[in-house]
Amino acid sequence: MTQVKICGLTNIEDVQVAVDAGADFLGFIFFEKSPRCVTIQQVAAITEFLRAYDAPRIPLCVGVFVNPTLEHVENVLEQTGIQAAQIHKVDPAKLIEMRYELRGSLYSALQPRTVSDVQPYVAMDTANGAYPTAFWLPTMLIDAYHPDLAGGTGKQADLELASEIAAITERLMLAGGLTPENVATAVSQVQPFAVDVSSGVEVIPGKKDHQKVRDFIQAVRETDKELTS
Repeated sequence: MTQVKICGLTNIEDVQVAVDAGADFLGFIFFEKSPRCVTIQQVAAITEFLRAYDAPRIPLCVGVFVNPTLEHVENVLEQTGIQAAQIHKVDPAKLIEMRYELRGSLYSALQPRTVSDVQPYVAMDTANGAYPTAFWLPTMLIDAYHPDLAGGTGKQADLELASEIAAITERLMLAGGLTPENVATAVSQVQPFAVDVSSGVEVIPGKKDHQKVRDFIQAVRETDKELTS
């Protein structure tokens, strides 16, 4: 089954809709330049809500970071209670160190232009002595290329390139311009481990369109059924 991550969440109301709709991951952005940036206090309140929420399954919570220090990531995870980190713009050597210290609870987020751009990160997963990414996480997220922005642009990723990368990556999470209208095509073509959506299900940055969240997850589930029938 293709996992679904609803990212850029900022409030309990949107989180509740994502949980009820069947999301597998919830994403919270700890990058001050993002219009979806949240504070430790905001996310701590959300995780406290989730611990008490009566649902068949509570999604895993992921913090999104851009070129962070290990200390910052550790501090956020400890104070918020979220389970994992999505790391943008960090080289493989530093990621290996961070993944060891966090016992595998992180994955890299990349914006490649070619397959060769991801090769050092693929090699990182098989390097001697490297601590593996936790099995319940993607090993890598692929987003649309942008020369400046780390993500959340709404630009669609190159699906042909993503398919090539999925072939050499055990668990690929696909992001970049996904919407309820185009996610079925993306899942069919790339067959990723997971898909990630933020702007594609928003009213404005940081505020989700609840029906679009439901429609997005339903489109993924229906596509999975078609692929396995």
